[in-house]
Amino acid sequence: MNRRSFLALTVAGLATTAPRISFAQSAEAAQGLVRRVSDEMLALIRSPSSAAEKQAAFMSMMDRYSNMRQIAGFALGRYGRSMSEPMKVRYVEAFKRFVAATYVSRFSEYSGETIDVGSARATNNGYAVETSVQRGGQAPLSVRWEISDRSGQPLVEDFEIEGVSMAMSQRGEFTSLINSYGGDMEKFIQYLESRG
Repeated sequence: MNRRSFLALTVAGLATTAPRISFAQSAEAAQGLVRRVSDEMLALIRSPSSAAEKQAAFMSMMDRYSNMRQIAGFALGRYGRSMSEPMKVRYVEAFKRFVAATYVSRFSEYSGETIDVGSARATNNGYAVETSVQRGGQAPLSVRWEISDRSGQPLVEDFEIEGVSMAMSQRGEFTSLINSYGGDMEKFIQYLESRG
């Protein structure tokens, strides 16, 4: 991963693979969520805490701002339908730790980027909030957040960087990885556990 998209991808860890869902909420609530997540993420990146402490804090943020069971399920696609309930529980925990470990390991690439929150517009699935990642001497990076309140409160649903959905990208990566294991979900979960 290059520095060009580091901050956007790090924040995307909170929304990596959530499916699209319908809801009714205000544009202000959607913008407020994006500001809150952005501020907390930047504060965590700048924190002098240890990697383990940052990983724990990142996992807490994922729990607060997203439905991890649903997000993890979307990442599996068709493979999730054949899993037993105990395996699903194990997978969700491994997924959460995998995502947190992946993004926390990239915090050292941060070089002072900031996030400007722009307008929000209603979509078929909720609200899309436009943001701009300011990167010093480079051109700003355009990022769109998809927000829903299916659970009764605004939550991040998906994240698009220059038109590329992080939800679909993560799903594609997992599908490829599972295929490389011949569809063996036990081996796939063991891989995630080894990385988290």
